[in-house]
Formats: sequence, C-alpha cells, structure tokens
Amino acid sequence: MERWRSIDCGAVTPFENAAIMPVLSREVAGGADPIVITSVWGQTHLNVGWFDDVDDTLDLDACRRLGVEVIRRPMYGGGTAFYDAGCAVMWGFMLPKDRYPDLDAELARFQPVLLATLAKIGLGEVVFEGSSDLRWHGRKLGALSAQDVIACNSVGGFLNIKPPNLDLYLQVVHVPDDKFKDKVVKDMREYVCTAEQVAGRAVSYEEFRDALLVSLKDAGIELEPSELTDGERYGLTKVGAKISSDDMVNRISWRRFSRDAPAGSRVGFGNHKGGKLCRAGVAIDDGGTIVAAMMAGDMHVSPPDTMDRIAAALAGASAANSDDLRGRISSIFDGDDIHQAEAAEVTTDHLLAAVEKAVGAACA
Repeated sequence: MERWRSIDCGAVTPFENAAIMPVLSREVAGGADPIVITSVWGQTHLNVGWFDDVDDTLDLDACRRLGVEVIRRPMYGGGTAFYDAGCAVMWGFMLPKDRYPDLDAELARFQPVLLATLAKIGLGEVVFEGSSDLRWHGRKLGALSAQDVIACNSVGGFLNIKPPNLDLYLQVVHVPDDKFKDKVVKDMREYVCTAEQVAGRAVSYEEFRDALLVSLKDAGIELEPSELTDGERYGLTKVGAKISSDDMVNRISWRRFSRDAPAGSRVGFGNHKGGKLCRAGVAIDDGGTIVAAMMAGDMHVSPPDTMDRIAAALAGASAANSDDLRGRISSIFDGDDIHQAEAAEVTTDHLLAAVEKAVGAACA
C-alpha cells in the first residue's frame, strides 16, 4: 500500500493554482510522500502553456478590454485554455522521481484510475483519444498528461464539468489553423463538451473529488488528508506575484520577437501539426542566415528551457540547409536530458517542419 498526502485546495485563482506545483514539488523532491491535489477554478481566465506563443493564441487587447485575466503556467506545457469560474475541476499527482521514474508507465497506470473515477459519476462513455485527451464521441471533455517538472514527475489534468462562456472565449482567442486538423469535430463550439452534457445532470467538484479519492484507494494508495501549511501558503503568495507579471505572460510572443529581430532581417512564422502543434519563428539576414529564432507550441517537454535552447542553436544556420537545421534541432531535442512521455508525440521532424514553414514565410 502506497502512502500519499491529499490536499483539497477547493476554489482557486489562476495565480494560486499555478503556484501550487512549484511550491509542493520542492517538498516532494526533498523526500516527502507523493501528493495528490484537487481543485476547481474560482476565477474566469485564460491559461497559457509554458511553450505557447501568446500572440498566436490570444488577443491580449481584447482580454484587457473585457476584463479576462491571462496567466502563463510556470514550467507546465500544453496549449492555451479558457476556464470559466466553476466550470472545470483539476487534479495533480506529484511523484518523487526516484520512486516513479517512468512518465509513460505512470500515465498508463493512472489512465484506468481516471476512467474508473468518471464511471463512478456517470461518465462511463468517456475514452482517451490522441495523446492525452478525454473525449466523448469526438468532443473534448478534459485531459490527462504526464510531465517532468524538474523537481518531480507530474501526472494531472482537468475535466470540464459545466459549459463555459464560449461567446466570451471566441472574442479573445485566435484558434490556430491546424487546431482541429486531427479532430473528428471541427468547430470549437461543438468540440468542447462537459460532464453535465455527458451525464445529463449537474456534476459537482465535490462529487468528482470524492470519486477520484475512492479510485486512488481502490488502486492501492492510502491517502492522508491535510491542509496547506502556513509556509506553503506564503510560498503560493510569493510565486503567484511573479506569475502575474506582463513579462511572464509575454515570455513567448511573435510580436515581441518581430520587434526585437535584428534590423533589416526578414521575419517569418510557421505552424506544423504533428501529434501536437509546433510553432517556429525565424529572422533571416540578406545572406540567408538565420540570425534569430523562436520555438513555441502546444507540448509537454522538459526541461523548461528546451525550446529556448533549440531557438538559440538555430542562430547562425543557413536557412536553406535542411540537414543542418535538423542537426541543430536534434542536437538539443534528442539529447539525454530532454524528457517527454512518448504519448506527447512531438519529434525533431515536427519541429523541423515548423522551422521550414517559418523560413518559407520569411522568404516569400
């Protein structure tokens, strides 16, 4: 029987939620037992993935005008998501690397735990599709993913429990052209569904939380409920202040990249949909050399500087030399220190395809 600490965070702001992982993961890395956290969104906001190009996915001016908060998740990947207050529940398992070293094994282990949870609350028709999505007849209900978050390994996800305000969402979002390339349902309004729609009744956070905890116990995990300590709450406040900065939100931004590109260079951007959406930006000088690059996308890769390192490696390459471009990307992305679950489905060739599309756009 495994022993885990269990924390019910209840309704959280996006800043509190984003700060929970770095604060608690340090404790797990320091020898504490695994931790399971559950929560529900307490504030309407847009949640940008660590590697996402914020300007490719959002209209920040519209967000400010309509009062929609925007944050960027620290370290954690995936795409940009819209969350209405009370419309989605979250959970996360923070696992010591020495005891749980294999991301794919842990993802495979907890998929049936999550499906058992959903069956308990009337969502037995929901299945896993693609790399991590929870879908019902092709419509996305939530997701479960695994990622190395440096201090520990993490398995976690979200579940839509009631309909968000998609009219508001569609006023502030840019849906990438390739977003629905591999989806059965092609329209955002049809693509997103909720537990309420699947079950035919309201599904509460408390109902999901309790069902998840029972499923974990059924899987041989002994849970010790606890509250956040005063020290942990202080840590959340401190990390949350950093997350709220404009510099954090604009960490990856095509507008900023274009503004800062060397004078006289030609700038282009390209998207490529492999298993996940990959995005690249390049600045090319008159001699055909890449003088600056940007790498982005909807992906779960570790360490957090992976895409920044690839972008730096591309500087100095001949934009026309595909073999050199691939070699520079591979020298980073295929290294022993780069970690992702196989189900994440991002490869060197996917990233290269995005770079070559960016080169084509810059040279057009």
